[in-house]
Amino acid sequence: MSSVQMLLVVLLLLYLSEFVVWVRPDVWFFRRRGRGWEVVARGGIFTTPRGSLHWVYPIPVLSRAYLVPVHLPYTGQFPSASGEPSSVRDPVDAIERQRQRVEKAFQPLRWASWGLMTLTWIAAPILLQFLGIGPMLYAVVPGLVLLMVSNAWGLYRVHRRLFPASDDERLRLVLSACLSPLAAIRSVDLAQKEAVAGFHPLAVAAALPGFHGWEAIAAEEWRRLKYSESTDPPVKSMAHPAPPAEDSATMGEIEALAQHRGINTANWDKAPEREDPANSQYCPRCRSQFTRQAVTCHDCRRSTLLPFPEGP
Repeated sequence: MSSVQMLLVVLLLLYLSEFVVWVRPDVWFFRRRGRGWEVVARGGIFTTPRGSLHWVYPIPVLSRAYLVPVHLPYTGQFPSASGEPSSVRDPVDAIERQRQRVEKAFQPLRWASWGLMTLTWIAAPILLQFLGIGPMLYAVVPGLVLLMVSNAWGLYRVHRRLFPASDDERLRLVLSACLSPLAAIRSVDLAQKEAVAGFHPLAVAAALPGFHGWEAIAAEEWRRLKYSESTDPPVKSMAHPAPPAEDSATMGEIEALAQHRGINTANWDKAPEREDPANSQYCPRCRSQFTRQAVTCHDCRRSTLLPFPEGP
């Protein structure tokens, strides 16, 4: 491998490192999937008890992702962005309006991201191959600096207008965008990660266009609230446990969201299909299946198992 090829490989690895996201266990991670969205709760490039590392598409716009914490105060209704209770349909509409407002505000900065990407991955390699590193730097660096400064200044102004309380996050974004053209390419997408802050994750999932698998995660959360764990130490789940007194109210919000999407929530509580004829019990919380000898669910530590209904 030549020195030019080695340099390009190193730059590519540094660039790809900008498109990984660290996700804590108490956060739902929403990322683009084709033309839609998905939530990633398990797996990842690297996983520890404190969190996991996940990837996003290494292209502007497609690299946008949202980190939505689940330890929001439960008020019997999904909280709105202002922190006040709202009806079931209101948060979905509010999320979409707020997300579109943020996207529109950052839209003028897209030209800087694409310009930086063009200079970095098209102009620079071609000039490096035919002219060498010296002439390439003379031709490319002024354009990179101009785009980085313009992008950082616009990023600061727009972010301060949309998220005035996020001073530390704004400083980190602007500094990283000023120090590296590779970081500046994704800076506009990173700046939008607070667009859905303050909403319940299931409401966010319901509002994201083309979201994949909403019913599955809603049913899992609904069963988590309906069937409590045993007195044993709890295990980590995709959602943070809500106060018991608010469980039924939150379940009602989830059911209303499901009905608005044309989903029959009665199916969420039905027994799963047997995976093995020897299984005679199942956990109503996590749907794991067990034989007659089992007395507790080893996955979620629920002490009460339910028998499969007798049928033909």
